[in-house]
Amino acid sequence: MVAGGYDSKPAWLAGGEGYRGVLVELQGTRALVRLDDELSLDSRELGENAWRDFGGGSKDAVGETWVAKGKWLVLSMGYVGERWEEPVRRVHVSVCDVRPVFERIPDGGGVGVWVESHATMRHI
Repeated sequence: MVAGGYDSKPAWLAGGEGYRGVLVELQGTRALVRLDDELSLDSRELGENAWRDFGGGSKDAVGETWVAKGKWLVLSMGYVGERWEEPVRRVHVSVCDVRPVFERIPDGGGVGVWVESHATMRHI
């Protein structure tokens, strides 16, 4: 389950409790989750600004988008030295429409549409 966030009602949850999926890859400071259901979030409907889009992997955002859509979440550690021990707190969350390739993500960069900076991941 990936849930929580920086604000008490993080927009990316769209009023829900969180998102369920399967952890399919774990590599260093990144984890890849295949969601049970496709996620589609329109930041305008959630009262948010446009989200930063890092495409297939980039040091800096390649643009902005109003819609984050996909079946893949990339979770990146938010704290230096943190470990993948439950619950993992402060993970950055990006939504991807195709399965991302970790090797294409530069150090300090991102992938997909970045929707949250302070989520929590736990096994259920």
